[in-house]
Amino acid sequence: MSPHPMFSEDMLEIVDSFVVETQEILENLDQDLVLLESQPDDMELINRIFRSVHTIKGTSGFLSFDQMSTLAHRFEDVLNKMRKGQLTFQPWMMDTLLEAYDQMKTLLQQVIDRNIQDIPLDALLSRLTAIAEGQKLQGPEPTEPTSERQSAPEEPTPKRKKRGRKKRRSAPSSSQPAESTPVQESPETHSKTADGYLSRGHRLGKVIDSTIRVDVERLDNLMNLVGELVLGRNRLAQIVNNLKSEASRQELADTTAQIDFITSELQSAVMKTRMVQIGRIFNKFPRLVRDLSREFQKEIDLILEGEETELDKSVIEEISDPLVHLIRNSVDHGIESPDERETLGKPRKGMIRLAAGHEGNHIIIEVEDDGRGIDPEKIKRKAIEKGIISADDAKELSDAEVYNLIFMPGFSTAQKVTNVSGRGVGMDVVKTNITKLNGMITVKSQVGVGTTFILKLPLTLAIIQGLLVQVAQEVFAVPLSSVIEVVRTSREEVHTIHGEEVIRLREKILPLVHIRNIYSVSGNAQPERFYTVVVGIANRVFGLVVDDLLGQKEIVIKPLGAYLKNTPGIAGSTILGDGRVIMILDIGEMLKLIQKHQKGALRIARTDFNA
Repeated sequence: MSPHPMFSEDMLEIVDSFVVETQEILENLDQDLVLLESQPDDMELINRIFRSVHTIKGTSGFLSFDQMSTLAHRFEDVLNKMRKGQLTFQPWMMDTLLEAYDQMKTLLQQVIDRNIQDIPLDALLSRLTAIAEGQKLQGPEPTEPTSERQSAPEEPTPKRKKRGRKKRRSAPSSSQPAESTPVQESPETHSKTADGYLSRGHRLGKVIDSTIRVDVERLDNLMNLVGELVLGRNRLAQIVNNLKSEASRQELADTTAQIDFITSELQSAVMKTRMVQIGRIFNKFPRLVRDLSREFQKEIDLILEGEETELDKSVIEEISDPLVHLIRNSVDHGIESPDERETLGKPRKGMIRLAAGHEGNHIIIEVEDDGRGIDPEKIKRKAIEKGIISADDAKELSDAEVYNLIFMPGFSTAQKVTNVSGRGVGMDVVKTNITKLNGMITVKSQVGVGTTFILKLPLTLAIIQGLLVQVAQEVFAVPLSSVIEVVRTSREEVHTIHGEEVIRLREKILPLVHIRNIYSVSGNAQPERFYTVVVGIANRVFGLVVDDLLGQKEIVIKPLGAYLKNTPGIAGSTILGDGRVIMILDIGEMLKLIQKHQKGALRIARTDFNA
């Protein structure tokens, strides 16, 4: 097959623009189609969907992507009849409309891959034509969805902290399971330029004029320059401290303060250019919940909060998979069947809440459900059965520690393997990805009431706040996002359990890790009194033993050279104000080192000191 004419060198820029624009349209179209099931009389919504499909039809036709244009044209015919009042939306139509949407994404992926091939669309096109002509298709009719939960409280409990506006998405149940459609990832971009799908009341007007597309490579280059400026500022501040003359010191201090202010403002401005609203990820989940609900014949209300919360693009690209697994877990393991919920005195429709908000230099994401909760005894039995812990160890675990067992590789309580769960890999993926981001995850659950997963992530991975620590003559930086607290410790407080050193911290055991031993730091012996930096990563906590604390500093992460880039436990390097190059610790990688070399560390971290 000869290459498509649009893939010639002089047309590639136009094709790339088409891809970016169409991906943005499809992101919005996904949630709008799901919303149509619960708001079939919303003419503004129908018009918005129509304009989205119309835009895809026009641009794909112009670029001679014929199958996409033909499919969009038949899709548009159905929507055009709806917007004119000549056709009333019925729930049974949605399977065909979503199939058309999925096929448009498949055809767009062909354009991205530069590999255009015909796919079988005749049956789908015929169904779209039949719908447009008012014919009812054969097949099971889904239950009419409701737009609100009828029996559950409409407002969150008073103690729940509101993080932003809410959106409800209803996932209809079905008498027969439907094929689950996996969430597909799309590149994140800042701008939206097609006026067809932006007319959403509060997003009219200035949005289009005030946004531009910027190549991420250019932003990265700008970020590197800002990083160099931050290092220069730190160097200048160091020089000020070393000056002897009071007059010259004051003059230089004033200049330093001015540069410090300008650098901070520039840094903030550059960081904002990389910020993306988390709604770009959240908006994929109404469709996922809808499909999973139909597959498991459950009724679920998805509530989205804080979609306007912003975080760095590099972080947002890594959190999609963990959230997919957590949502699937809530649908499969958390929410009960409608009949079971009714027997328990709960409303037939379950609730999953996905919320985001800022907390200092972190973003907090919560995935909450009002399902059956996590039974600690069931988790213990399964962990013992799989050989993850012993029966004796299981007796010593608190509920919070039991919940952490679900993140162990290979752990699953599913009775059977499905395409959603049962293979024991989902929650392990969650922990791995959160660890990679230097984040933390905690679990709160109550049997019969529900479960909440709380993710705490840094806003950005480029310039971070670091705690500088000294070991002998060496200085290391610990990402402040991983630091829970610092404890002054003496040798008398150190105990040995299972061959490993630990301390008691508020009646819990904290395993100790000696940076001096891991990196073979030579020099002074460890002092009698030292500092324990308590760090947490994903769902684990341990203590780093250091000689002294040098303070908190904003640090720019510099990649290591080829010779050092594979050094375990090191995330990168940075340059201090006095010109010294120091290493930045990778807490997630250090945890792997601990688990590899300290056989008792897992048991220690989960043992009550007084047990």
